[in-house]
This record gives sequence, C-alpha cells and structure tokens, in this order.
Amino acid sequence: MTAPGAEPREGAVRALVRPAGIVLAIVVAYYAGSRIGVLLKFEPLAPSLLWPPNAILTAALLLAPRRRWGLILLAVFPAHLLARLDSPLPLALILALFVTNCSEALIAAAAVRRLGFTASGLFDSLRAAGVFIACAGFVAPFASSFADAAAAAVLGGKDYWLVWETRFFANALTALTLVPVIVLIAGKWRAWVRRGFDRRLLEAVGVWLGIVVVGLSLLDVPRGVIGFSVLMAVPFAVLLSLLVWSAVRLGPAGSSLAVLTAEVLAIGGAARGQWPFDVLSRADNVLSLQIFLIGVAIPLLCLAALIEEQQRDQEALESRLRFEEMLSRLARAFVHLPSDQVDPTIDAWLRRLGEHLQSDHVAIFELSPADKTLVPTHSWVADGARQPGLSALDGGLHDSPLMITDYGVLSFGARRNGEPWPPAVIPQLRLVAEVFANALTRKQAENALRASEAVKAAILASLTSGVAVLDRSGRVAAINETWHSLGPSEAASAGIAVGATCEEVCAYALPPGSAYARDARAAIEAVIAGARSDFALEYPRAAAAGERWFALSVLPLNRTEGGAVVSLTDVTKRKRMELEARQTRHELAHFTRVSTMGELTASLAHELSQPLTGILANAQAALRLLAAAPPDLDEVRDSLVDIVDDDRRAGDIIRRLRELLKKGETRRVRLDLNAVVSDVVKLVGSDALMRGVAITVDLDPALPLLSADRVQLQQVVLNLLMNAMEAMAGTVEAARSLVIRTECLDAGTVHVSIEDRGRGIALDAADKIFEPFYTTKPDGMGMGLSIARSIIEAHDGHVWAANNSAGGATFHFTLAVGAPEG
Repeated sequence: MTAPGAEPREGAVRALVRPAGIVLAIVVAYYAGSRIGVLLKFEPLAPSLLWPPNAILTAALLLAPRRRWGLILLAVFPAHLLARLDSPLPLALILALFVTNCSEALIAAAAVRRLGFTASGLFDSLRAAGVFIACAGFVAPFASSFADAAAAAVLGGKDYWLVWETRFFANALTALTLVPVIVLIAGKWRAWVRRGFDRRLLEAVGVWLGIVVVGLSLLDVPRGVIGFSVLMAVPFAVLLSLLVWSAVRLGPAGSSLAVLTAEVLAIGGAARGQWPFDVLSRADNVLSLQIFLIGVAIPLLCLAALIEEQQRDQEALESRLRFEEMLSRLARAFVHLPSDQVDPTIDAWLRRLGEHLQSDHVAIFELSPADKTLVPTHSWVADGARQPGLSALDGGLHDSPLMITDYGVLSFGARRNGEPWPPAVIPQLRLVAEVFANALTRKQAENALRASEAVKAAILASLTSGVAVLDRSGRVAAINETWHSLGPSEAASAGIAVGATCEEVCAYALPPGSAYARDARAAIEAVIAGARSDFALEYPRAAAAGERWFALSVLPLNRTEGGAVVSLTDVTKRKRMELEARQTRHELAHFTRVSTMGELTASLAHELSQPLTGILANAQAALRLLAAAPPDLDEVRDSLVDIVDDDRRAGDIIRRLRELLKKGETRRVRLDLNAVVSDVVKLVGSDALMRGVAITVDLDPALPLLSADRVQLQQVVLNLLMNAMEAMAGTVEAARSLVIRTECLDAGTVHVSIEDRGRGIALDAADKIFEPFYTTKPDGMGMGLSIARSIIEAHDGHVWAANNSAGGATFHFTLAVGAPEG
C-alpha cells in the first residue's frame, strides 16, 4: 500500500529527473557532434564540411521551453571546451566559436517561435517547412557566419570569405538535414516504439540500405572506364528515385535522413578525392557538393511536408467523419431511453469512445449537489492503465483534456500511441461531454419527476379533502379517493374517474339542478382560462343523516400547460360549531343587556315614576273636576291629554326596555342611526343625572340610513355609554361630561364617537381592552367591549379607542352604509 504523500513525492522526483536527463542527452549529443565535426574538417578549409553541434543545439532549443534555453546553453559550454581540448586553436577563438554557435541556434529557434510555430508541428505542413527552411536553413547560418568568419580571421588568421562561404553552406546543409531528423525522432519516438516493428520500418531500412549501396557504388566506379557516363546514369537515377521515395513514403524524417546519408557518403568521397570529386579542387568540390545537396534537400523536405500535410488533412477528415458518425450514434442512443438504462448505456459508450480515441481512460465526475464536490460516477480504463481518480482533475494528468459542463467533468486520459491530443479534437470532445451531460440531466429530471409524482400521489391519498386536478380542457387528470367519499350516497357507486368533464365534476359534487352547480362550473372554467384568480363556495346538501355543508374551492394549476385544482371539503362540523358559537354569542349579548338593565334599575324606576305619578295626579284632578257642579270640561279634557302623554312616556320607556331585553334572531332593517343613539341616551338619561354626568349629543342630520340590527347597535351604544360614565366615577363632578357624535365620513361610511373625561386607557391595556374576559372593573366580566367589537365587525365595521390629549378617552366605531340585508 502506498504511503500517504508518496505519490506526490514520486511525481516531484520525476519532474526533476526528466529535465536533467534531457539536458544530459543534449550535452552528450553536442560533444559527439563536435567530435564528428572536427573529423570532417579538411585543410585548407577552416570550418568543417558538416558541423552537427549547431544543428543539435537548434533542435534542442526548438524542443525545449523558452525558460530552459539558458540552462541548455550553459550545460553545453563544458562539452564545447572538452571537444576542443586537442585543438590547436587559441582559447579565445574557441570561446568566440561557441558564441557564434549559440547565436545561430538562438536566431533559428527564436525566429521559428516568433512566427508562431513549435517543434511538434514544424514539418506537418508546407508553410511550416518553408518557415523552418528560411529561418534555420538560411537566416540563422547567414547571420551567424559573419561573426564566425571574423573571429577565424582575427584570432586564427584564416581567409574571411573562404571561412564565411564554407561555414554558411556547411551549417545550412547540416540544419536542413539533421534538425528535422532530431526534432521528429524526439517528438515521435514514443509512438514509434509503441507501434513496434511494422512495414513502414522495414521500408525505411530498405530505402536507407539502398541509398548506402548505390552511393558506395557511385564512388567505386574507376575513372577511364569506357561508357562510364552511361553506367553512371543508372546509379544516379536509382539514387534520385530512392530520395524521392523516402520523401513520398517516409515523411520529413525519412527524407532528411536519406539526404543526410547521401550527404555523408558524398563528403567522404570528396574527402578521399574519389570520382567525380577528383576533377576540381577540394574547396570547389566541397562548395559544389554543398550547393547540390542543399538544392536536393529543400525540395525533398518541402515535398515530404506537403505529402504529410495532405495525409494529415485526409486522416483528420476521415477521423472527423468517423467521430461525427459515432457522435450521431451516441446522441441517438439516449433518445427515448428510460432513465434506468442511462447508466449502462453511458458505460458502454465510454468504452467505445476510449477504444476509438485510443485513450488510457475515459471518466465522468459528477458535481455533488450536497457539498459541491466532484464524485467519479462512470469510467472506462484500458488494459494496464491506472484507474482515474481526482488527481486527473488537479493536474495529475496535465496532458489530458478535461471537458467541463454544468453537470460535471468528462476526463480523457493520455493517448496510448504517445501522441498529444490534437487541438481539432477538443471541440469534438466538448460535444461528447454535452451529450453525456444532457443524458445525465434528463435522467436526473426523470428520476426527480418520478419521485415527485410518487410524492404527489401520496399527498393526494393522504388529504382529508377531496382533490381533483383538471387539465386545460377541463377534464380530470388526477383525483384522490377522498373525493368519492364526499359525493352523494346515490352516486357513490358511479363516482368520478380520470377523464371526467368539468360538468360531471360539478354535477357530482353539488346538488343537482341548483344554481350552485351552474355558478361553480362557470367559475371553474374562468379559473382555467385565467379570467379569475380563484373561486370559493360553501353550500348545503341534503343527506339521510341530516343536512351537510361542503366547501368547494378552485385554484389555478401553476404549470405551463395550465389547469386547475378543485378541492371539496366537508365543513358540516365547522358550520355546526359556527351556529353554536353564534347562539352562544347572542345569549351572552342578551345576558349582558339584562345585566346592564339591572345596573339601570334605580334610574329606570325613577324614569317610570315620573309619568306614573303624573298619570295619578291628573286622574285625581279629573275626578275632582267632574264632581264639581257644573263640571269644568275643558280642565277635564286637559287632564286627560296629560294622562295620555304621561302614558306614552311610560310606554316608550317600557318599549325600549323590551327591545333591549328580548331574545331573537339577528334581523337587519333600514334604520336611522341617530334615532338609535337618541333612544339609548334617553334610556340612560336618569342614570346620568344620578351619576352627575352631563351628556351632550351632536348628531349629523344628513346621516344616511343603515342596514343593521337595531337591538345590536343599541347594545353597542349602551355598553360604550355605560363604560364612559363608569370611567368618570373618580372625576370631579363638575368635569363629568360626555359627548356622543355621529357624522358621515363619506358616501359609504358613518362614524360614531363617544368622548369622556375619565381616567383614560392605561398604556399596557391599549391592545387588550377589546379582548374577551379582559376588564379593569373589580366585578366586571370583560365581555362588554368584546361583544361590541364582534357586533361592529359583523356589520362590516371597525371599532377602536384612543386617549384624549385633554384627559379621558374616546371610543370610535364605523359602519358601512351598504351592508347587505339578511
């Protein structure tokens, strides 16, 4: 088992060892190239006929990141000195030559990078090959040869132009033939090793051996043989054919290696003075050979790059077509696929994609909604490859593409052929990621929908109310079992099923033939159409066990396809409780009125004693007048008129008492609120005198008639007047004043206020005085103001109280003029 932290340490070690190994290989190659270059140097030529170190250094800089160029140049400096230990050249010249070597490599690599090319694609197209030929084959050798020739002339005493000429063509030829071989082998050796021995390798070996054999045969032809020109034409044709073959079949690397082989053979023959290099001088032989080989290398390299570009484009097109076909099949695979088949299908397609793309692995990491972390859910791993983990997402597989979507990450491993992922594949992989993301999103949505449907079904089944869901056409889309139990007993066997119309729903739930059914149907259709926001209806329905009450409510269904939710609830118990509560409230109000009348006993007795005493006195006077002779009939008539008036006064008092004391159902009639207030003021007038309270009445003569219950309004005014007088019990008698006003606030509201000069309302009691059973009286029940509030609210009014700035409190209530009768 790997210890924690071991894998990061191993990765750090590999990150240090690999660059060090590459730099060491460059140093060894530079040293070997320098030794070979020294061997290919012939007098009187100062430069070598081929100088590999510059080409090796140029290839190294093209392959390395720019940040490591300084390290590479410093590393090869000791190799440069070591290769020149046995050289007769002065140290200053050796150092100057190192500077010119480095300048050539830097100019070539910097120019190529500046034009936007890298080593990986430098020979894949004709344009890239042209840039390399111009920068590394001509510009860099041309520019650096001036300094090199100057150093050889000043420090070594050599001929300036001979050195410049030999070095320029030698370095140009070496760059054109050796740099492509090094760059292509270094970039593709992993793929070639994985590919192993195949026909292409056998073909390359055969072409190379053919060039060696033909080249040696050309150099071994003895001069003076009759007809040698004819004999020479055949090997030259064969050699040219092999060079062209290498360019066409083996690519830029094979073409450059073939030209390099022919170049080495030709230089060897020129060095030994073999035919045809025994005609001219050695310098002229070298120059003509270099120009000839450069002229051969350039078109062959361009031809190889052009063929490589066409093959790459053709392969890319074929690969794209194959991939698009696979992508089409992939997309079709998830169409109408059940959600439980999505995961197995994804696993199968990950394997197909991995095999098609030659990837080490393909994995999907989904974003967990709980903690917002990535969790591996699907993966395919090639034989022998490592199982992907989260390290694939944090830089552990930096050369692998990661396709990030809103759903998660699709990770691809390194390619098994060792080649990097081509940039053109990345958009295609992004499409694959979107297909998988859409499939997983649809699967999640279907699972959520299935779970939601199950929850909704469970909720519908658990509701105590009947619920029917209607679609936009008014037909039942879903219904629970409770609905059937709320229907009429004679229709219970038929019931309502899915697909029933709105008319059938209303006929089932509402009494047949009633106006309720027509109103409910029209309201449901209006809610579905969006013309109404909701609808509610309470109605009775006859049943064998007695009358039952139901509440029908309709709400719009908040979804794109529209519809409505119709709920049916049995509210019989609530209705009965409301009736019982109303009856109890009426009885309590009657009890309160009776109690109030008990408090008014003394004043009522005094109020009645006056007309009764007047009746008695006038009757006795009438008897005396009738007994006189002759009787004074006018006086008798006046006495009888007084008797009638006093009787009416007593009758009004008794009538008002009877109205307040009688029990009965609430009955609204058209009445004058001023008359109601006046009757109550007269009723409590004697009690006010006994308490020393002065009552001022300020009535609005333009007050409109109200639709209200007379007795209930009288009770409200009576309770407020009695409370106001009791509140002034501790007030100085001279200040005991009470004002009752009526006024019309607007066309639809009247206002009544009762203002006293009592102790006012305590701050902690302001919010409680209208609550049931709250009282500040030692012997009070706390129901008077509560009953007053319930009466006013039942008449669509509002009651409140506030302290006066000059002392005391004022109680207000408002009533709606247009309250319905009933």
